Amino acid sequence: MRIKQGLLLTATFLAACLLLVFPAPATAGAKNGIGYCLQILVPSLYPFMVLSVFVVKSGLSEKIGRVFEAPCRAVLKLPGSSAASILMSAVGGYPTGARSIAALYENGSISENQASRMLCFCVNSGPAFVITAVGIGFLHNGRSGVILLVSQLAASLILSVMCSIGAEDEFPSARAVKKRVKNRAADALILSAADAARAMINMCCFVILFAAFLNLLRQWVTEPRAGAALSALLEVTGGCSDLAKLKVPLWAVSLAIGWGGICVHFQVLSAVSGIRVNLLRFMLFRLLHGVTAAVLTWALLRVFPEDVEVFSTTTQQLAGGFSGSVPAAAALIALCAALIFSLPREKLEMKEQ
Repeated sequence: MRIKQGLLLTATFLAACLLLVFPAPATAGAKNGIGYCLQILVPSLYPFMVLSVFVVKSGLSEKIGRVFEAPCRAVLKLPGSSAASILMSAVGGYPTGARSIAALYENGSISENQASRMLCFCVNSGPAFVITAVGIGFLHNGRSGVILLVSQLAASLILSVMCSIGAEDEFPSARAVKKRVKNRAADALILSAADAARAMINMCCFVILFAAFLNLLRQWVTEPRAGAALSALLEVTGGCSDLAKLKVPLWAVSLAIGWGGICVHFQVLSAVSGIRVNLLRFMLFRLLHGVTAAVLTWALLRVFPEDVEVFSTTTQQLAGGFSGSVPAAAALIALCAALIFSLPREKLEMKEQ
């Protein structure tokens, strides 16, 4: 324990010294992180995070879950209410699924063990990032973005089945059932917006912090390939940009997206701070996700070959326009339709219990 504390104290002291000795690179990195938050992160993730939490807090996840109860129990050993969270994790971006999982756990719909297991496969990059930012923005090829997205979703599906092998089919206890609260639609929306805002602040703090320190580390890691590898290890957006500039194979970009970067890992863990998570298991499944997605991308390229010329750099700054995509919009419309049809016919508002 003393060795751990000593290493932590040493690392903290070195980080403070770096910030004092090299303030300009740290400031520039922090500015880049703020720009990324304002131009991409908040516009693309915040609406989905509000919607994912609203589905749980309004009780719609349970209504939708009745349709998916049997397949979720049979395949994933999870309640049907988890289906909405799994869908939102596929279209909303990395921390969206984690925040929805936390809402399910707080609502008593899933156990802590089930929540921890869902985190192994419900951490996915959304279409807005993969197709628009990476495919069109970095690679200048939307078809490459589609291949990357299909690989990521297929890898998540494979991991979900792997996690369910040997898992117990748990049911919520009577105490957990009493804990569930169905709010009126208006109240649920207010709570969801506030909840998502707090989560977004935490996420942006990590993005700015990692952007600052990554810019500091680049003062010493000057070799392009080593710098790109370090960037992909720590922060996924900068990593994908650097990998695209080096014209690496598409499977390497897929590996970086599946891994997500340590910055994303901290964002996810901050979103589920009330749930005990096996950190080693979580990191292992992030690596498995990346490797599986890379293999699937390689296989898809055998069927749908791409030319090397598609890999090109972008000199344009990413803007808020990258926050939208056709698949994401379709998923949002589908969830809104499910919301409308799930509301009681006799009254629009739900009664408080």
